Amino acid sequence: MRAYLTPIVPPRSVKRRCTDQDCREAIRKAERGLINADLGKGLIKQRIARGGLGAARGSRAVIFYRQGQIAVFLHLFAKSQKANLTKSELVAYQQAAQELAKLKDEQLDALSATQGWKALDI
Repeated sequence: MRAYLTPIVPPRSVKRRCTDQDCREAIRKAERGLINADLGKGLIKQRIARGGLGAARGSRAVIFYRQGQIAVFLHLFAKSQKANLTKSELVAYQQAAQELAKLKDEQLDALSATQGWKALDI
């Protein structure tokens, strides 16, 4: 299982005190079948507990996800600041997920290297 944080995620996660370990735990839950919302086209939305405060005061992540294969964190937002994605945001992330789904492992690895994705050990 490979997991990546895209460049937009780390600065936001630090601001919201969402650690790499919190992101890893969100993927581990997904791997056990505990997915908060299936957004379609390879996207899921996962709750991420924030530093011991629990999921209710935490963040939400939009993740391109293939069980047992790959997870790419595309967006992270605080639950308190945003209830959900807008329709246009959802469509844009679904389009990105469709493009990611077309890529082979080597292409994903190259993309992660050239685009500054941070690898997470799961």
